Amino acid sequence: MLGHVLLALSDTRLRARIRRTLSQADILVENVENRDELWSQLAKTSADMLVVSRALVPAPVTETISSLRGLPDSPEIVVIDKKGNAEDRAQLLAAGAFTVLDEALSSHALRDVVSAILSRRRVETTGSLVAKRALPDPRLDDFITSSPAMKAFMGLVHRVVASDTSLLILGETGVGKEHLARAIHAESPRAGGPFIAVNCGALAETLLESELFGHEEGAFTGATRSRRGSFELAHKGVVFLDEIGELPQHLQVKLLHVLQRREIQRLGGEQAISIDVRIMAATNRDIADDVASKLFRPDLFYRLSVVTLSIPPLRERREDIAVLVDSYLEYFRGHIRRNVTGATPEALAALANYPWPGNVRELVNIIERAMLLVTGDKIRVEDLPASVRGSTGSADEIPRPEANATTTRQLPAHVLNQPWRDARESMLVEFERAYLRALLAETAGKINETARRAGIEPRSLFDKMKRHGLRKEDFRTPESDS
Repeated sequence: MLGHVLLALSDTRLRARIRRTLSQADILVENVENRDELWSQLAKTSADMLVVSRALVPAPVTETISSLRGLPDSPEIVVIDKKGNAEDRAQLLAAGAFTVLDEALSSHALRDVVSAILSRRRVETTGSLVAKRALPDPRLDDFITSSPAMKAFMGLVHRVVASDTSLLILGETGVGKEHLARAIHAESPRAGGPFIAVNCGALAETLLESELFGHEEGAFTGATRSRRGSFELAHKGVVFLDEIGELPQHLQVKLLHVLQRREIQRLGGEQAISIDVRIMAATNRDIADDVASKLFRPDLFYRLSVVTLSIPPLRERREDIAVLVDSYLEYFRGHIRRNVTGATPEALAALANYPWPGNVRELVNIIERAMLLVTGDKIRVEDLPASVRGSTGSADEIPRPEANATTTRQLPAHVLNQPWRDARESMLVEFERAYLRALLAETAGKINETARRAGIEPRSLFDKMKRHGLRKEDFRTPESDS
C-alpha cells in the first residue's frame, strides 16, 4: 500500500525538513495549505497519518482529536510540540493522538516512528481487503497433474514466477485463473505485498474507475471524501484485473498509461502518483478476437500479454480428475467432518466421462455436495448430480437433441458460409448495431436515456455509436426536437 501522510505544520522550515525526511518511494507526502479549515478537510480526506503542530490543534483538545478518531479510516495523529509540557502531552495521548514528538527530534527517529505507523496501517488496510476463500492460501503445488499438457503449462508458470513482468491469464470459466494468479504472487518476490483483485465486469464504469484509480472529494455525486484506489492499495504488490475484456475503452487508455508510466491519477485529481505494482489480468474471452473487432486496444493487449498463460480446461486433462478428487476429499474432511476416504470406480468413471463445462470449480462443488449426501465412506454414482450420472454410459447412449430443420433458417446465409470465428464476430457486430439502432429509435436519439436503458455509461455509448456509424441526429423526431 502507498502510504499517505498529511503535514499541517506552522513552521515552514520544520515542514520542509520533515517533508525531506519522509519523501521516499513508498510515502505520498501532502501539505495542508488551508490551516483554518484543517479539521473539516480531514473529514473528507483519505490519509494514514497526520503530522500536526500542537498550535494547530484547537481546544478543547479531547473533542477535536476524538472527533477525528471517530471517522472511518481516520489517520493516526502525530503531534509536534516544542514546549514539552508533560500534562499537555498526557492530555493529547488520552484524546487519541498516536504520539507527541519534540520539534528537535532527529530525522532518523522521526522516520522510524512514521515507518512503524505505516507498517501497521498497511497490515490493517490490506488485511481487511482479503476476502475469505473456501480453499487454503493458493500455492503452485495445488495444481496437481499427471497430464502432459498441464505439466508443460506449469513448467512455463514456474519460469515466470520470479519475474516482475505483466501476465495475461487465459482460460474458460472455472479453470482457476485467480487461484493461479494468487499462487504466483505467493511464491514471487512480491509475496510480502498485497494482492488486490478487481472484477472489471462486476462494476458500473464510474465505480470501476474509482475502484481502480481512487477519487478525490467531489469527483462525482456521492464522493463526500477522497478514497484510495486499488493501485495505491496494491503498492509493492499485485493488482489482479479479472474479466479484463470487459474494461471500457476510456479505462483501457488509463490502464495503458499505468503500464507505461507506472503512475496514476485519481478521478477528479490533478496530482500524478507513482506506484510500484505488478499487473496480472485474466479473461475467459477470446481477447485476440476482441482486438480484431476493435473492442480491445491492441497496444494494451501487447503490454498485458508480455507473457500469456493459457490454462488447459479440465476436459483436456481427464487423467488429473482422480488425483484432484483425492485432494479435495482430503481438504473437505477437515471442514465437513465426514470420514469419506474416496470414490468408487464407477463414480470415478462418471467423473472422468463428464465434459466439465464449469471446469475445476464445478468439480470442487460436486465433491463438496457428494460429501454432504454420502451415507458410507465412499462416494458412489448415486451421490453425484444427475448431469454427471448421465455420463456413465457410452457416447452412443447419451441423449442428443433431434436435429431441427428450422435451426439453420434462423441464421443469415452469409453467416453459415463463414468459419466459426468469423461468423461469431460478424453476428456480434450485427447484433450490437441492430440493438443500438432499435434503442436509439425508441428514445428518439436521447443519449442519456439510451445509455441508462442499455446499462452503460454515455461515453461508452458514444464509442459504440461511432464504431457503427450511428448519429443521434438520425433518430430525432419533430416531437423530440420540440
